Amino acid sequence: MSEFRIKHIGIRSDSAAEAMQVAGLLAVLFDLTIRQTDTATWAGNLFEVMNSDKRGARGHVALQTDDVEGAMEALRAKGIGFLEDTVKRNEEGKITFVYLDTEIAGFQFHLTA
Repeated sequence: MSEFRIKHIGIRSDSAAEAMQVAGLLAVLFDLTIRQTDTATWAGNLFEVMNSDKRGARGHVALQTDDVEGAMEALRAKGIGFLEDTVKRNEEGKITFVYLDTEIAGFQFHLTA
């Protein structure tokens, strides 16, 4: 089985203003730097506070693994499927990113290299 590490937690918010407020609090609490993108406000590399998010009622959890395709095989054997429209590949064609089709406790999960 692949080894997984939490890369970041994605927190859903209703607006860019709310995302900034939440990320600002997390940044103060954990001594992190704020960074904004078009879709989210980041508190360090730990928390991605989404301006809005279609995935996960509460947000998402990014799980990093050295072998995304191997992790997918192991999870498929446990009955987990994947959202094929979220697959990203590297130059060699290997999968480097994909969302699981399962939401757990309001969180969607994705695998990333």
